[in-house]
Amino acid sequence: MTEEKKSFRKSILNKERLVKFAPIAGLLCVMAVFAILTNGKSLSKLNLEILVNQFMMTALAAIGMVYCFACGALDMSAGGSLCLSAIAGTLAGVKSDSFVVMITVTVAVSFGIALIKGVLAAYLTLPVFIVTIILGSLLSAIGLVLLGDETTISVRNLVSIKSMTVVNLILILGFYTFALIIFNYTKTGKACKLQGGNSLASGQSGINAKKNIIIAFLMGGVGIALAAIITILKTKTVTAASGGSIGNDILVAIVLGGMPLTGGPRSKISAALIGTATITILNNGLSICNVSNDMIQIVRGIIFIIVVFITSMAYRTKLLPR
Repeated sequence: MTEEKKSFRKSILNKERLVKFAPIAGLLCVMAVFAILTNGKSLSKLNLEILVNQFMMTALAAIGMVYCFACGALDMSAGGSLCLSAIAGTLAGVKSDSFVVMITVTVAVSFGIALIKGVLAAYLTLPVFIVTIILGSLLSAIGLVLLGDETTISVRNLVSIKSMTVVNLILILGFYTFALIIFNYTKTGKACKLQGGNSLASGQSGINAKKNIIIAFLMGGVGIALAAIITILKTKTVTAASGGSIGNDILVAIVLGGMPLTGGPRSKISAALIGTATITILNNGLSICNVSNDMIQIVRGIIFIIVVFITSMAYRTKLLPR
């Protein structure tokens, strides 16, 4: 092997190591910076409880969305999906005066939406992210129609859970373990990564692309359903703003977690947790520092662009010098 080829391989390995450890280093850096800027307030017991509650909703949705992103399908309708699922569930719960009905309808609507998105993504020739952007707006509009003249639906009489700690731990650990096993140790997970890496090659190897996309969106639907349930249980109210900017939060979180937007073999479930923790601490720390929401969005945008640029360096296809 020539010195030129050795030097090239060494540079590639260095970039891959940078990309591999950058997400964790970024998380630790964000924690340290805000611990200093807030004089330790960001690490107080009260604020850590706030962080956990803020972390849960995005983390659950992001874990499921990793499957879609791994296939190369950017689902931008998470906010609308969560909003409609939560509204439909709470309306059913209030009318039936049943907690079980509320949860069942929330899950059923989330799965129904996920199935529709999966079928559209599998059989339409349009780019998935365009379809889901339009669908997200449509779902939010349907939610508004269901609300009618109401601005807020309260389910305080149906929800008697006072501490969310146990519920949070059960849902996040259970879903993460479930998603991790399927993603890393089953044909479905491996097929998602192969399809995102090279759809043509995956098709030639016998992978059913359409079936795989539908399964990926259904896994995303599980995450949205759990996130909707957490939203209902935590706030005990649902509005047209439920879900908010979760779609953008998921996108930023997955990228900050070290996962390429194009998906493929480098996709990993852990990116959802690391990235969500980073973006949650960032948002919380800036709020404690009395930074306006507009400035927070600017900071998030700048960080997002920087991270995308850094990760793209290792994911660009290059030829060995001859």
